Amino acid sequence: MQNFNINNDNIEELAKDNSIDLIEAIKELKDADNAFQKMVTTGRNNSYVYERYWQGFLQSIDRVWNKTVARCKNESGWQKLNSKYTHLRKKDQLLKYLVQARNVTEHTISDVITERDMDFNARLVQNGIKLEWQSWDRPLLSVKNKGTIFPPPKEHLGRPISEYNKKGVEEPRLVATLAMEFYVEMINDVSNELFKPNT
Repeated sequence: MQNFNINNDNIEELAKDNSIDLIEAIKELKDADNAFQKMVTTGRNNSYVYERYWQGFLQSIDRVWNKTVARCKNESGWQKLNSKYTHLRKKDQLLKYLVQARNVTEHTISDVITERDMDFNARLVQNGIKLEWQSWDRPLLSVKNKGTIFPPPKEHLGRPISEYNKKGVEEPRLVATLAMEFYVEMINDVSNELFKPNT
């Protein structure tokens, strides 16, 4: 399979092609992307709806991994790739957080995001007034699963999250974007390693 492109490849067309080995994982990735796109369009308008789309994203992005494992578990060469990606999912702050946040949304009634309005402050300084503000956001909350607390990620793949951030993008959108990039790359890597076309 040539590399999968979440933005350009048509899932309905891909699904008709029985030769695509990771099609079930790709479908879940597309579902995660659809939930993400709905988060973007919902924006500030409705926190309940936004949270539901975030939960849908968490479910689908975790299923990408589950469907990949289910399809590849008996393939020659999978053990090395499985080890690599299992290690990343356990050690990388962002990936580990997503797994645990998905578990919390599935098995508890705890919140994983909150609403924060613009924090506007005015204070007197030597030559007048200084205005400060933080833009609106929906910050991720620490999640507690089986007695362990998992804070929102501060790093991803060895880089601080702040290096990825764009001003005005709420935290769940940033984390979702990075997760989508990771799992698209993972699907392409696994496909290219395990399902090379016969030449």
